[in-house]
This record gives sequence, structure tokens and C-alpha cells, in this order.
Amino acid sequence: MSLARERGALDHRLSLFDHASRLHALTPDAPLPNGGRPYPDDADHRGPRPGGGSFSVEQARATLAAVLRAHFDGPGRSLDELHEDLRALDVPAWAIRPDVLDGLPWLATEPARETGVWLARHARDRRPALTGLCLLAGRAGPEDVPLVRTLGLLRCLGPVAVAVLEPIPGSAAALVWLAERSALLTLSRAIEAMCRAEDPVAVAWLLRHATDQDPTAGGHALRVAQAVRLADVLEDDETVDQAVLVAGRLLQAMAWEDFSTLRDYDDACRALAAFAVRAAAVPPVLDSLASAAALAEDLTSGHAACLPWRPGVREATLERLRRLLTSARAAEALAGAARSPDPVTRRRAAWARRAIATLPVMPRFPSRLAGDGGDRLAVHVVVPDPALPGRVETRPLVNGRPVVARAFRKGRPYPPEHVLGSLEATEEVREVRLAEAYCTEGCCGALYVTIVRDGDTVVWRGWRDPDSPAVELEPFRFGAGSYDEVVARAVDDHGWEWPARTVAREVRRSLREDPGLLAAWECEAGGTYAEADRRDEIQVVFWHPREPSADGEDQPDDEPWVLLQWTVLIDDTDAGDQAARLVDWLRGNDPRPHARIVGGSPEFAERLGLRWPDWDDDYEE
Repeated sequence: MSLARERGALDHRLSLFDHASRLHALTPDAPLPNGGRPYPDDADHRGPRPGGGSFSVEQARATLAAVLRAHFDGPGRSLDELHEDLRALDVPAWAIRPDVLDGLPWLATEPARETGVWLARHARDRRPALTGLCLLAGRAGPEDVPLVRTLGLLRCLGPVAVAVLEPIPGSAAALVWLAERSALLTLSRAIEAMCRAEDPVAVAWLLRHATDQDPTAGGHALRVAQAVRLADVLEDDETVDQAVLVAGRLLQAMAWEDFSTLRDYDDACRALAAFAVRAAAVPPVLDSLASAAALAEDLTSGHAACLPWRPGVREATLERLRRLLTSARAAEALAGAARSPDPVTRRRAAWARRAIATLPVMPRFPSRLAGDGGDRLAVHVVVPDPALPGRVETRPLVNGRPVVARAFRKGRPYPPEHVLGSLEATEEVREVRLAEAYCTEGCCGALYVTIVRDGDTVVWRGWRDPDSPAVELEPFRFGAGSYDEVVARAVDDHGWEWPARTVAREVRRSLREDPGLLAAWECEAGGTYAEADRRDEIQVVFWHPREPSADGEDQPDDEPWVLLQWTVLIDDTDAGDQAARLVDWLRGNDPRPHARIVGGSPEFAERLGLRWPDWDDDYEE
């Protein structure tokens, strides 16, 4: 097959390769603006996102295989025709990935590679471009690296480009090149591939730059720590300051992941202890102090406290971090950050200061109270670092030991508004859910405890997880007086809130007390919240015309509904005044035109006279 004869005029569009090359020439050392959007083929890839269902790998395999088989079995068919056949496929772009072509015995290596190169270079639509990359997976050589990595700059092609680059001999430098010019999913896939490569070029880059764009290393903090041998690095006196900074971010990210991968890191105790030593020896900056503050809290109330520590090492590690965080050097660094013109830096400095101020005094695990022999309850409300994704957590400690972290690793503890009120003990037996799996309880379980008052004692018993046969927690018995004081103090304490969180709480209370605020606009409250890593806004979520019934008893299954989300910007002025103004605005204004649809279906939206949003069908959406 002569590729030169197959070049025809596909259409007037620029090829995706040429599009990426032109944009890259404008920003040669940085990611393409907006991931390369708008793409030349955007008009063909925008439309309603389906309200349900999915497109399986098997469907994609069958559809692609039929088109490719027809091309390779028909010697007279041109590559132009193949391009147009692929462009016309009713297959979402995200479903076209290398594994859909696995195990096709008739797909000969060299013809597949030649076809893949042509499609990758000349495709004017992402479906044939992705198919070309898939044909190159496992077949590409070093000579194909410039083509593949350039296409990888486009957000819609990046993850597949990484899969093509990874098995090419000596591709670590290309993966580094692409990682430094990518964001989000492509960056994550590149970091993951470099962790598997065990190449000195990749390891050196990971140790210095894995957290530059994303403090969680693309969600692969554990893999990076293992790949670079983090504990060994931290125990080396020659380690440079930048590596200590990256190490702190990696340990912090592992501690805060839904599954707390810190518990899966065999060298976690060594790495944490060594980080505490090394962090005290380098100049304090906001990043390292933030990691130290977050890890100190986790050593007290989180999964880090549950690691297999040798006697006294956890306490010594926590004390070293405490000395660093309360030092004059740290105070000076945080004061400088608090004066930064960057609002995110200022907010992060404020978070670190409060986290340091609320560090617990007692690092050791105490036994029961000496006075009445009962168990001792403490409640930590833990706010995540604003630079990281995560939610505010309610962490109960009994006798100084974290309860949720001991028994449940599948998700994070609930935020205060979902838990604290339920901890109040009465003679009526009450079951309380303290944490839920990151997916849902129905998928992977939750942690429940039964709370009951028995005279002058409050008992926690009946631990259960619907997804596990047993929960390894013993019953706890608290003196009722001290228990009530601890819970009441936690319920009344809002000192951990930032302005947007306070506004969200006040608006949520107003909507609960006066449902008519939204009912006047044929809406029903869903929830109001503020995310810890987006501190200048709140989200008001509501149903129109009302929340669908879970069991279908209150309304027919075909009664239309949509879920809407309204983003409201919040500033640093008085939170109570902002909440009052927002509630007052709702009395005379319909929020629906200001919100976006985030749930329901295109059919329901159309029946309600609303426009279902358009979505790209690439990997990032």
C-alpha cells in the first residue's frame, strides 16, 4: 500500500496534528491554552450528554473492528475512505482506546502501523485520530515519537498518546516532555507511565516535579513514592530542598486520598519520621509547612495514627513537626504568605495558622479516664488544605485513638453538618452513620454505630458496615456528663469555618426553615455547600419542579424533573450579611436562569422547556 497516493483532500479543516503544532509553536514550554480547544472538529462532537446508559468496550470493539476489517480486506479502499468511515462512526470518542483493538488476529503489525501513522498525521476528526493512535499502540517505534507526543498535547488525545508512548524503548524523555506540557488526565496518565518505567530519567523528574502542577501527583502519590524510593531519599542527608518539598506533598496526598493509600505504603512510618527531620532542616515555606500541619493532624486523628509504629516513634515524629510548626521561623514564613497579593496563598496561610493553633497537646494514646474509668471522647473537625481536593471531616477520637480510621478505609468521615447533631445521646436507641464509601454505601459500604444513653453512661456499640461481615471496634462507654459537654462544644463551634462555609450553612438553614423561598419558583431545595478548595463560592443545588421519589410512590416515573446547581460568588465581607442578602434576593428572583443543569435527562429538560447542556465527548469531560 503506497501511503503517498492515499493523501486526498479530506475536507477544508486543519488536521488535528497541524492544529496542535501551530498552538505548540505559540507556547512551546507550557500546556496548550485550554487543552487545545476549540478543536477543528468541535461541531461534530458537541451535543446532549445522555441521561443514562453507557457505551461498552465490547460495542466499541465490534464497531471499530467492522470498519477496519472492511478496509484491510478491501485492497481497493483508500485511506481517505477509511477516515470518513471512522469519522461517521456512532461511537463516543472516549470509547476509542487501545484495548478495544486487543486480540484481533487479522490486524497485521506493519499495515496497522502504516495506517495508524497516516490517520494520526492527517485526521481532521478525533475519531480517526484516536483510531490511528490505537493502531500505533504496541507497534510504534522511536521514529513515531514526535508525531505521537505532539498529538498528545491535545486534551482529547493525550491519554491515548501516553499509552502509545509508554512501550516505545527509551520513551521516558518523551513522557517527561508531554507531562510538562499537559494537565489533568494526560498528566495523570504520564505520571503513572513514568512510575512503571523505572527509568532514571523518569525517576529524577518524578522526584523533583511530580507535584508541580497537581499536589496529588495526578492521583498517583503512592506510586510515585514507591518509584522514587521516597523513604530512602528522605533519609539521605544529601537530598535537596525541592525533594523534601515534593515528599511532603506526596505524603500529604496519600493521607488525604479516599482510601488513604498511606496505609498501603510499606515505608510510610520511615518516610513520615524522616520527613519530620528533613523538614526542620530546610528553610520553611508555605508548602512544606502546610504538609507538616496536615500530617501532624493525621498522625493524631487520621490514618497515619493507625500505621504500625514502633514504640515512641509516632510521638517523636509528631513532636518534631510541632516544634517546626510553632517555631519563629514558621511564624515568619506564614506571616509573609498572609500578606501575599494572591488570595489563594492568603487563604492557605490562614488555614495553616489555624491548623497549627488547634494541634492537640497530648501526642500519646491515653487509657480510660482515671476518675470514672469511662472512655474519653474527643471530636476533631478537620479542614483540608485549600490546595487539595477534599471535604471537611468529623473525626471522633476515643481514648486518643481515631475511630473511623481504625475501622473504615473505603471513604472519608462525614462533615460536621451530617454527624454532630446525631451524636447527641438520648434514651432512644439511635444508629449513626459516621462515614460512607467514596462511591456510595450501596456500592462499597459505610460505618455505623449505635448510640444510646444508659443512666449516667453513654454507650457506643453495634458497629457495622453493610459491605463487611464484621467491624473490629469494641463497645465504648462514656460518662454522660463529659460526653454531653464534648458533643455540645463541637456542635456550637464554628470557628473552623471560612466565610463561604458560613454563608452556605446560613443559607441552608434558611431554605430548610422556609421551603417557600424555592417553592415560589417551582423548585425544591437539594443542598447548599462550600468546597474546601474553592473558598470564594458556594453551590446551591435544587430540584425543579421537585425532587423525584426514590420508590416512585409519590409521583409517576415519567414525571419530568431536573437537578440544577447555582454557583454564588462569596467575598471576605461579613458572612451573615452575605447570607441574608442572598436569601432576600431569592424572595424576588427566580434562581433557575442562573443555574446549570447537572441531573435529569435531555427528554425531561425538553418537557420542562429547558435546554439540556452540550458536552464534549472526550476523555476530560
